[in-house]
Amino acid sequence: MKHLLLLHGAIGAKDQLDELANSLRSKYHVHTIDFNGHGGSPATDESFSIESFAHDVIKYLQENKINQVAIFGYSMGGYVAF
Repeated sequence: MKHLLLLHGAIGAKDQLDELANSLRSKYHVHTIDFNGHGGSPATDESFSIESFAHDVIKYLQENKINQVAIFGYSMGGYVAF
């Protein structure tokens, strides 16, 4: 099954994508993350930037040994996906 990562928008949280994630689980192994400082995830010393949120994505993929993934992001999450 292919992996799909869903990325939330600014000041959002991964929970906002639960309904979409649930509807896609029959076709994908769906992943969601909270960006640094979002959705109860603690803020780190890194500044809030698209680059720092992209590092959150890379870290998640590496920690979960995901080598190939499709990414969908809305609003800020779309910029991070680029």
